[in-house]
Amino acid sequence: MTISVLLMMATASYYQFFKEKKTPLWFEAKAASNLLISLPEDDAPHAYKMEWWYYNGHLLTASGKKYSFHDSLFLINSGMSQMVNHVSLTDHQSGHHYIDQRSTAGNLSVGTVNHFDFTTDHWSIAGGNGIDQLIASTPDFSFKLDLNSTQAPVFHGKDGVISLGTAGSSYYYSRTRMAITGTLNINGQSEAVTGLAWFDHQWGDFSTTQLSWDWFSLQLDNQADLMIYQLRDKTNQSILYTGSYTKDGNTEILSSNDFTLTQGQHWHSTKTDIDYPVAWKITIPSKNMALTTHSIINDSEFDASLTSYNVYWEGAIKVSGSHTGLGFMELNGYSNTKN
Repeated sequence: MTISVLLMMATASYYQFFKEKKTPLWFEAKAASNLLISLPEDDAPHAYKMEWWYYNGHLLTASGKKYSFHDSLFLINSGMSQMVNHVSLTDHQSGHHYIDQRSTAGNLSVGTVNHFDFTTDHWSIAGGNGIDQLIASTPDFSFKLDLNSTQAPVFHGKDGVISLGTAGSSYYYSRTRMAITGTLNINGQSEAVTGLAWFDHQWGDFSTTQLSWDWFSLQLDNQADLMIYQLRDKTNQSILYTGSYTKDGNTEILSSNDFTLTQGQHWHSTKTDIDYPVAWKITIPSKNMALTTHSIINDSEFDASLTSYNVYWEGAIKVSGSHTGLGFMELNGYSNTKN
């Protein structure tokens, strides 16, 4: 992803430890990142305050059923290490959106070189150099997915470093097309699946407590890949408006002068009383692009209160207009309408 989810602490006791010790929380640390990314070395964990490995994807079963998922591992390094895992699966037939989350002390991938390996008895996020595997086991579903990157990595910002203004800086790269093979178990049935995934790896010392964002990963049918990212401060003013356009192995970094992003239809969550813009218009004049994106399943809210104390929208989207395709969207920082 992208900058993905605000992780305060994995448990209340973990938060209390820092409060009592008067140690700065991870999200208050600020530092600049000035080095370039080197792969596969930088697939492995780093000693920064915050890091995540993030996947989203679309799945097709052997019987023709469609699903989408996201799976992310957050590593917090501040005084002690803590891992948080968020996973979701959306059934496009029934509209059901399943989520699961967990937090674990320590760093299961400490000491790994040129790869990462966060594996327990119930879940695993592991890989390196574009050959990865995801395993998830929840009360509602389970999957085992093998992913292989079909294109070169995409480095965002300036040679893989994006500036977040006063919030700090972050290393950021993606593998925008990873072929999926594996199995999915849901509703007591197991089926072989194939599909396409998007992978983000991001790390650094940055502050995100006062930030909100809209993030899009689009895999277009003409084989172009588009990342759009809009970051706002606590007054709702834009502080980062960037993206990347990749086609035929070439990547162009997009600035605020290159594209426009406009909200469309909203969806209201009756669980949290939050309104989310689930439809958007994206225009990129230099690419003759006038896109409309819309959620495939509106109810794709992720209540992460048990692990990261926040609520966000994370789900599959479809692309229409001048170009067609599929993608994913993350909306973070939207407020309860009663506030």
